[in-house]
Amino acid sequence: MQKILIIEDEKHILLTLKMFFKAYNVEVIAAEDGIEGANLAFEYIPDMILLDILIPKMNGYMVCEILKKDIKTRHIPIIFMSAKNQQEDLKKAFDVGANDYLIKPFTMDDIKEVIKKYLEISRRG
Repeated sequence: MQKILIIEDEKHILLTLKMFFKAYNVEVIAAEDGIEGANLAFEYIPDMILLDILIPKMNGYMVCEILKKDIKTRHIPIIFMSAKNQQEDLKKAFDVGANDYLIKPFTMDDIKEVIKKYLEISRRG
C-alpha cells in the first residue's frame, strides 16, 4: 500500500484529504506542524508529500528544503498546497525543491491530477 504524508494544520482540509485517499487505498500519515511533518517523513519515507506553507513550528519551505537535501527523502515528490498564490511564492516553492503547487482552494479533481502524476494507484471498485 502506498503512503502519503499530509502536513496541514487546517483540520477540515486534512479530514477531506484523508477521506479522499481512503477511496484509493492509500495510507495517510498526517502532521499538523512542520517539525512533526519532517520527522514523520524521515520515519515513514512516504511515496508523496502534500505540504502546506503556513504551518506552525517550521514553515513548509523549510520542511521541503530539509527533505530535499537528505539522501533518504530527496526522491519523494513534494506538492505544496497553499493560498499563497503570488509569483514569488511559487518561485520560492520550486527553488526549495517542490515538484508541484496547488493553490487553495483546490478541487478534488486537482488532487486526482496530482496523484495520477506522482503515484501508481487505482481506485477501488
